[in-house]
Amino acid sequence: MRRPLRARAGFSILELMVVVMIGGVMAKISIGKIHDLMSQQRVMHAATAVQNDLEAAFQIAGRNRAPVRISWDATVQQFSITNRAATTTFRKTNLSRQAYGFASNAVTVSTSPLEVYPNGLAADTLLVTISLNGFTKKLRMSRAGLVQAR
Repeated sequence: MRRPLRARAGFSILELMVVVMIGGVMAKISIGKIHDLMSQQRVMHAATAVQNDLEAAFQIAGRNRAPVRISWDATVQQFSITNRAATTTFRKTNLSRQAYGFASNAVTVSTSPLEVYPNGLAADTLLVTISLNGFTKKLRMSRAGLVQAR
């Protein structure tokens, strides 16, 4: 007497291979989008940090009733706000590869150093451009301290 064949519980190797292939395709598609999103967020966070520093320079000059200097050091990729003699540092913002993942040419500054006077005016306008993987953010600072991000 023969026993009837029963169906086995579980998946066949072919079904498992199909699921793994679909998962691989979905992961490949989503990783590119995640990388782009992370690059965009790095640029946005760096631009916000620089914008806060530029606005703070005008506040520091007014509060201390003494000129301050905004300077960009391209070798260490760092913004700093100091007094004129550079003996007192009020703020520093590091935009290097360790902090934001920027290469040495990712940040360009139109004028450095730039003096900000206690009367609320700067010596010149300033344009800071931050770029990473096709995402660019431009910060424009007027002589009166208005900082616009585009």
